[in-house]
Amino acid sequence: MRKFILLLLFIIPIKSFSEPIIEIKDPWVRAVPPNMNMTAGYMTIVNSGTTDDYIIGVSSDISGMAEIHETIEENSIVKMRHVMKLKIPAGKTVKLQPGGYHIMFMNLKRKLKTGDKVNITIEFEKSGKKNITADVKISN
Repeated sequence: MRKFILLLLFIIPIKSFSEPIIEIKDPWVRAVPPNMNMTAGYMTIVNSGTTDDYIIGVSSDISGMAEIHETIEENSIVKMRHVMKLKIPAGKTVKLQPGGYHIMFMNLKRKLKTGDKVNITIEFEKSGKKNITADVKISN
């Protein structure tokens, strides 16, 4: 019995260190003209854990639909592609920024102006849902 308890004492701490540790920094959403029906959100996501995690969903109270997109260039044409699952590697930082990965908010429910706040929920495969508040601004 004593060996079993000692074994548990070693196993439990090891498991807790093999998880992603997600931190979201500097979130912001682009202000757009009143006639625009979509906008984009940006942030820095840090995984200081020892296991990869993945963004598997995004939602917000400002839009009917939100998705992770990647800006790509094909045949000299710039376009956006929906990303079903965005990897946040262990020990790495992933930037959602103009010209790269970003959150696309479509079917806006209200007009966004500089100084507004936006509530965003990001769902991670392992870390679950993270609720954040982003500032609306013209650029970072």
